[in-house]
Amino acid sequence: MDARGRIRIPRGGAITVAALRIALGLVYLWAFISQGFGIGYTNKATPPPDAPANAPVVYEWTFNVDASNGWITSGFDHSPTEAYVDNNLHGPLAFIPQNLPTGMIDFLWIFALAGLGIALTFGVFANIAGWGGFILNIMIWLATFPPSTNPLIDGEHVIFALSILLFMWLQASNYWGVGRWWRSHTPTVLN
Repeated sequence: MDARGRIRIPRGGAITVAALRIALGLVYLWAFISQGFGIGYTNKATPPPDAPANAPVVYEWTFNVDASNGWITSGFDHSPTEAYVDNNLHGPLAFIPQNLPTGMIDFLWIFALAGLGIALTFGVFANIAGWGGFILNIMIWLATFPPSTNPLIDGEHVIFALSILLFMWLQASNYWGVGRWWRSHTPTVLN
């Protein structure tokens, strides 16, 4: 930081943090699209149907839509959180999602995915996304504690939580995002 409290990092650091912010935002945005609208994706490496055994492999991206698997497209009948809440929660904070009504937890989940996806990808609502994303990911970690792959740390959610908080503190939305413009044109509570 300089004497005025501004954060100064090398250009390479700013580019790396911005790319990480956008990539994580796209992860959340895809989760929202997939779970909200029932859009699936597979990436297959398959040989052409009539190809000889040594033929090169063809990579295929396949998208499918099943409206009954999307929370929004199913008319809010399909719960994107039901399997997770029913089967995976056993930690000290498991009581929070287990005691919320299904419709409420589904709404909060889809809202969080969309909000974090938009905020991180475009660099808006940096403070709200920073604290909200941190709290969400820490709650997920502690609702499934101890994790299945490590005795203490759920790598995915702890890294996501700390990264999102770091984006907020570094004002990562300024680089390859509209963060600086957003903060100058919106009330402080929306930053």
